[in-house]
Amino acid sequence: MPITHDGANAKRFERLRAHRAVRAAWLALPLVALVSIFTVSDLRGVDFGDHWDELPWQVRPVRDMVASGLLLPRATIYPSLVRWMILVPALPGAIRDLLKPGKDPREVQKALAAKIDTPAYLLTLRRIFIAVCALTIVWVYGAALAFRRRRWEAFIAAAGVALSWEYAYHARWVASDSILVQFSALTLFMLALFHRTERPRWLYAAAAAVAAGLGTGTKYPGAILLVPVFLASVFALPIKDIRAQVLRLVALGGIAVAVYLVVSPSTVMDPFTFIEKTRWIATYYKTEHHAGHWVPSAWQHWKVVFWYLTLAYFSPFRAVAVTWFAGAILGAILWLRRDWRGGLVLISFPLALLAFFCCTYLVVIVRNYLALGPFLAIAAARGSGELFERLPPGWARRIFAGLLALLLSIQAIWLVRAGEGIRHYDQKAYARAAIAY
Repeated sequence: MPITHDGANAKRFERLRAHRAVRAAWLALPLVALVSIFTVSDLRGVDFGDHWDELPWQVRPVRDMVASGLLLPRATIYPSLVRWMILVPALPGAIRDLLKPGKDPREVQKALAAKIDTPAYLLTLRRIFIAVCALTIVWVYGAALAFRRRRWEAFIAAAGVALSWEYAYHARWVASDSILVQFSALTLFMLALFHRTERPRWLYAAAAAVAAGLGTGTKYPGAILLVPVFLASVFALPIKDIRAQVLRLVALGGIAVAVYLVVSPSTVMDPFTFIEKTRWIATYYKTEHHAGHWVPSAWQHWKVVFWYLTLAYFSPFRAVAVTWFAGAILGAILWLRRDWRGGLVLISFPLALLAFFCCTYLVVIVRNYLALGPFLAIAAARGSGELFERLPPGWARRIFAGLLALLLSIQAIWLVRAGEGIRHYDQKAYARAAIAY
């Protein structure tokens, strides 16, 4: 029976769709590989022991909230979004128990409060936090593509955070900092889409302003994410149109504040405690030594952070870390020369966050600077891409590509070994390393 013209078109369409699906899967493989290395190595090392910040500052306030019977987080030195994340895994079982006929709600409440403080629940939370932190890799990869960079550059950008030992280390904790990194990457992704399309929706609903609001609801310095959002808005409108500029800035700020208040209602429901706690932590960071995490001046603060970002953030191997950071500086400079508006949006958040901490506080804790990672990774990828283009075609480019592959392989192997080192603990090896240190 002869094939009709419509039948031939349908088969051709099916082949084309299958080809596109295969091509999309093939192009997604590098990203999947990065996410897998990050997630699996972190999950393998999830049972690393105790951390001083998790139970007293994150988990126990949620347990106390459940025990009080009022499922609203009290105001503390942290906003509330992470508290909701901690509560979520316990809710399905509690809801099922409450729906059972004759079940005493108070018994369910007591069981729920007891469950939250168990070691097994803490490990569950760590796994959830690792999964959320893995989204950072996806957002950075998408941001690089939205900035019209090549796919291999997007891969380099994503690898900057996926293979960063510092980010992988902190992503295992039930803490606010690594989640803030995820929202800083999401904000950057939305800003990249706005830069590419110039459509205001990437600044407004479900976009940059919302991501900045969620970042603020994760940790208060997340409010600094509004700096690049505001800059992108200002550059997109005529400078002389003051009315349009002010209206859009007010709208963006209003959206971010509204989102923050939704996830942190204690700001207005418990205002006196909120003011008390935020003043206390601000004063503490200005005056206390915090167990040695302290510098005597703003100059020393800048110096410590600079060396951390240069020698440690991207890699446990100093030569590799310096190479990554040098690429980020080069990429930022070239970006400013080619597109000063886009470059200024890119570097505004790192500069504003560093200025806020380094010029205001004497306490130095490196996790406060993790949120810079996505912005530095995008800049490093730009630096790598520009350097590759300036090399003569042929052996020079092949050597450069080989060196990049070697650096990424070293990072990946180290992460895998680190996870397995926690899984298969060798006390003698760690004792020898401690003595050598």
